Amino acid sequence: MTALKRLALLLLVAAAPPARAGEGSSTVTITLTQAAHGGGRVYVPVRFGNVMGAMRLDTGASTSRIKLAPWNKDLPILGQSDSTGALGKVTRCEDVQATNVALKAEQGNNIARAKYDVTRCAASDGDDLLGLDFFKGARFTLDFERREMVFFGPQMDGRPVLFQPLGPDQRLVGISIRAGTAKSLGLFDTGAEISAVDQQFVERHRGLFAPVESKFKASEASGGGAVSRIYKIKTLDLGDGRVLRNVHALVYDFGALREALGPQTAFVLGVNILSRFNWALDFTKPTQASWIARPRKP
Repeated sequence: MTALKRLALLLLVAAAPPARAGEGSSTVTITLTQAAHGGGRVYVPVRFGNVMGAMRLDTGASTSRIKLAPWNKDLPILGQSDSTGALGKVTRCEDVQATNVALKAEQGNNIARAKYDVTRCAASDGDDLLGLDFFKGARFTLDFERREMVFFGPQMDGRPVLFQPLGPDQRLVGISIRAGTAKSLGLFDTGAEISAVDQQFVERHRGLFAPVESKFKASEASGGGAVSRIYKIKTLDLGDGRVLRNVHALVYDFGALREALGPQTAFVLGVNILSRFNWALDFTKPTQASWIARPRKP
């Protein structure tokens, strides 16, 4: 297999949907850590064969990503790829095939794949990441109040909204948003502790933002970091009355990220924004992936 360049963002590229044994729903417990400015990290329990551990839920990951370790050193190699993080860090990694990978359910059946291709990196100072490619064909809620994911459960009330396909291959997904009166798109990214805005967008719409911190150490989900600035987004509208005010966000030049997402995508919607809602995500129709968001109770 020739080397493929992959951006560590949301791609829906899995070859088969997660296995669903039996009828009824499955509940997976999530762990949510807290960080500055309302941010945080989301972890889920995952088993690779007989090895159990926690992985960071990263809906901004093109594939799941693991560090080279004794338990995975013998996985068959399929090829190589360049993994590029949101801050521009590029890492050459191997593509390997794992078997019997399962998201461990607290109630109901595990969400599992008999075979699953992942990216394995020789060195990383970040978390092992579970990308959204694992969930192709799935329908589930991401409930930050109950701290759980529920697969194939009752439908959440509300009108489904189609994700917007992003990037040259149209496999990235985002949400149409409005900052003040300016329209843009935001990447749905649970792997981002805090949201981000492209510096170029801020320069064009300075009145929509207020500076908070001139120096803030930001890190990528897969490791690495850079010093950025923190601004407040005065108003951010996700539609249907879902309006947020004074939301903190990193501001930096998206660079390679802009090239991959397209110039219309000036926002990364991270945990400090996403955790203000409970979500219903439907990836059962790859070309019509949709979402519903309901504000959390105060």
